Amino acid sequence: MCWSEPPGKALLVFWISCILILGVQSNTFAQQKTVTGTVKDERSAPIPGVTVLVKGASKGTTTDVSGKFNLQVSPDEVLVFSIIGYVSREVPVGNRTTIDVNMSEDMQNLSEVVIVGFGAEKKVNVIGSIETISTKEIKASPVGSVSNALAGRLPGLVVQQPQGEPGADAAQLLIRGRGTLGNSAPLIIIDGTEGRDINALNANDIESISVLKDASAAIYGARAANGVILVTTKKGAQGKPRIDYSMYQGLSKPTWLPKMTDAATYAQMVREMQTYDGVAEANLRYKPEDVEKYRSGEYPWTHPNTNWNDVTLRNFANTSNHNLSISGGTDRVTYYGGIGYFHSDGIYKRDANDFKRFNIKVNVDFNVNKYLTVGVALNEIQENRMSSSMDRETIFNVVNQGRPTDFAYWPNGQLATGSFGLGYHPAVISTLDYGFNDRKNLMSYNTLNASLKIPGVEGLALTTYYSYDVDFNKGKLFTQPLEGYTFNRAAYLAAGNTGKEDGSAFLTKISNNAPRTLENTNGNATRKLYHLQLDYAKTFNEAHNLSAFVAYEQFKNETNSTSAFRTGFVSSALPYLFAGGNQNKDNYETVGIDTRVNYFGRLSYNYKEKYLLQFTLRRDGSVRFSEESGRWGTFPSALAGWVISKEGFMQDKFVNFLKLKASWGRMGNDQVDPFQYLASYSFGTGGVYGTGLNYSNSLFQNVTPNPNITWEIANMTNVGFESAFFNDFFLNADFFYQRRSRILVARNASVPDFTGISLPNENFGIVDSKGLEVELGYQKGKSDVTYGITGNFTFARNKIVEFDEPKQVVEWQRRTGHPIGAILLHKSAGIFKNVDQVNSMPHVTGAIPGDVIIEDVNGDGQITADDRILFDQTSVPEITYAASLNVGYKAFRLSALITGVGTAWRQMLGSQQGLQGNYYQYQADGRWTPDNPNATKPRTPNGWQPYWRNNSFRTDMEYQNMEFARLKNVELSYTLPKKFQNTLKMANAEIYLSGQNLFLLYASQGIWDPEFSGNRDNYPIMKVYTIGARVSF
Repeated sequence: MCWSEPPGKALLVFWISCILILGVQSNTFAQQKTVTGTVKDERSAPIPGVTVLVKGASKGTTTDVSGKFNLQVSPDEVLVFSIIGYVSREVPVGNRTTIDVNMSEDMQNLSEVVIVGFGAEKKVNVIGSIETISTKEIKASPVGSVSNALAGRLPGLVVQQPQGEPGADAAQLLIRGRGTLGNSAPLIIIDGTEGRDINALNANDIESISVLKDASAAIYGARAANGVILVTTKKGAQGKPRIDYSMYQGLSKPTWLPKMTDAATYAQMVREMQTYDGVAEANLRYKPEDVEKYRSGEYPWTHPNTNWNDVTLRNFANTSNHNLSISGGTDRVTYYGGIGYFHSDGIYKRDANDFKRFNIKVNVDFNVNKYLTVGVALNEIQENRMSSSMDRETIFNVVNQGRPTDFAYWPNGQLATGSFGLGYHPAVISTLDYGFNDRKNLMSYNTLNASLKIPGVEGLALTTYYSYDVDFNKGKLFTQPLEGYTFNRAAYLAAGNTGKEDGSAFLTKISNNAPRTLENTNGNATRKLYHLQLDYAKTFNEAHNLSAFVAYEQFKNETNSTSAFRTGFVSSALPYLFAGGNQNKDNYETVGIDTRVNYFGRLSYNYKEKYLLQFTLRRDGSVRFSEESGRWGTFPSALAGWVISKEGFMQDKFVNFLKLKASWGRMGNDQVDPFQYLASYSFGTGGVYGTGLNYSNSLFQNVTPNPNITWEIANMTNVGFESAFFNDFFLNADFFYQRRSRILVARNASVPDFTGISLPNENFGIVDSKGLEVELGYQKGKSDVTYGITGNFTFARNKIVEFDEPKQVVEWQRRTGHPIGAILLHKSAGIFKNVDQVNSMPHVTGAIPGDVIIEDVNGDGQITADDRILFDQTSVPEITYAASLNVGYKAFRLSALITGVGTAWRQMLGSQQGLQGNYYQYQADGRWTPDNPNATKPRTPNGWQPYWRNNSFRTDMEYQNMEFARLKNVELSYTLPKKFQNTLKMANAEIYLSGQNLFLLYASQGIWDPEFSGNRDNYPIMKVYTIGARVSF
């Protein structure tokens, strides 16, 4: 095994030794004095929030809303003033007690400190392709999941939201698209530790997020091939206590719901469908007079017009957020503490959905003396989710499929059985009447850390931290029977009623007699990480800047989950295991383990911040792979940069900054099922033993093991530049290429099924990826007016180079040479207008006018599976782009974000239709009929007919182009007058209005919200309107 158990004891001994050895030096500080001052910009306006640090120490403070600060310092110390967006200043203290500083705007933020893997660097010295977003930008989006706040804000980061249910609306993140046939999710590191949930964090506790997209990620070795996201939470700074409170209250509604046909249109389309199928007029489900009655709405007891969206969903859901934090410190201790509360309910009427999250965050650092610093970081999270016991996919499936000619409620308000029975009545299964799903998650993220500056060796420091994380979750899923009413339509009409008269007397109460069931689940996961790092940094002759570190890590993750199932409850009053019966009861338990050991280091050098070099090397060992073949891997990288604008020949007034950079790195991807080198077995009744044909419970092997399995390898090359010019513009670009090899793929396609062998995965797949990223910005400020605009564009394309395919597959269906996820479909060529056209062209057997014309790709005069071709449009867009605008005038600020994607495809149709379910209005509009022979859409389909869709004759006509541009976020804020703030002793106060997912600026015609990336029948993405306030004291 890769794991031993020294972390806790080793860390304790380390701390005690440091304190005993160095504690006596705690009185060696030089004579201290208080320095005060004010920090202003070029227009003499105060700058709040400027970090004022003693150079080479962790002691510091921040300026208040008036730009003022005070700090205890020694005369021989140097103060460093820094804030994002301004050029940093270094000012010696000397004999002064007042230091006033003016800071100039930095278009490229070159003095900004960027969080990189296992450290931080000045942006001017960063060679890798690393993008950073600050807490201000993250908090601008009123969303419950941090991942959704990242959409459009970072080039190269693809953010796709699969659905919008409260507490389950996290986005799927991809860095530079998909680069592998397997898991493409990036590695997420929160405060140095992996495995933590970014979407459970309180956005107000986050200081910054960095995205490592190229060889800069190689320092994370075997888990870095898909890129790395680094999340850094807030810490305290020396200064008076600062209290911040923020809140918003909002309303949310779906961005888009599929439009379904009304009762009259549906009835007419069913008539058409049955006529096309050869059903005689006398046997059609609906007569012409039925269509008219549905249209009139005057026959409520026999001819309803049910809109299942209106029946099931309300207009708005509620959302709210509250945050309170305190930060500050002295020269001995700094602290940050925050609490947060987020609440959102659902969009269902009589809603069962309710999500609450509580966050507590504490960061405390102690300066034991000028050599030793120790700290503790705690992050406690409680999430409570309540919903109906029916899953959201089923609820929205029956909403979309429900026939408008069926009753949801009878005209007297009694519950009807719906289109598919009480057990699938969307207005009921979305409520607690059907049962409940109560889930609770507790996440505890805990880190102890220490940093020791080695006495006598300038620039040498030893850092260690130990993280111990625990996740607990428990769930209770209970279902119960439903009651409703059926209507005796025949008796009602026989009594001389027409549909207008009250029919309450003809209703009969029924139950669906569903059994009461209960499933209890409990799970826990523990993650332990021990990190030890030795750093060295020094400048020689004021020109040669050298920094390096070596580090060692141990990581262990253990999971355990149990479940118990019971049925046979006589009442819903006691939803507990003991109250269930013994019949069909079931219990099970699963366990998991994952361990790794890592050795790694980095060497960085620059000459006068002009010529930049960096090398990293990492050696990883993982228990997921066997010792004989692939347990250990080595991952190097090399990066070089040239700040050409510092050369004498580039001293041009219009070029403020220009850096050229290039990098190469090798990374791995171990996000695969563990222990595939071992044989696994299952119990089942798949075997027959002895005489007779009785199946016996037996033990059988699941899959053939592969002792040679190991991780994927990604070789990444990146070249680019960063520039600023004319003082107000910046332009950055990156060009990248990646070859992903040793991808795990099973040879199931090339080995016949009759062998009876379940083949293991092998490391033989290859995928190439390439693309570019561009970021452009402009910013200007004069007097009371400031304005700026930035835009980013990303193009990322992948291609399968090696893949397991049958030898007999036709050339145009081979997946090699096409993107991951390319869709195998028939190509449509219009709609058959008439019988003559059908007879004159190759067609599917039984085709008639109104069917889709399918291209005969191989020219054999028949439409077969060999006529399918691969369409390179996939569900992951190759092009993403965004533009942000920021405008300020005196106390007002307006920010807006537009996001969009290029071509991406998603399947439009999902639910059965015709007699089985309703049609989308998109199908009804412009459909082929004998009176509309030049239609662009097929005739009315019956369920899964081949002329629209089935497994054999799927065409590109059933797919929707998901390209779009959306006004993603807008915020308008107003800072309250200074006089008012001073009256209430506020440091800052503002109120604001904001919106998320407001509206589409452009979208292709289709059925679904084009940003919707999940299952078609799923909880919709929500648009949010909020009003809020931010106050500081």
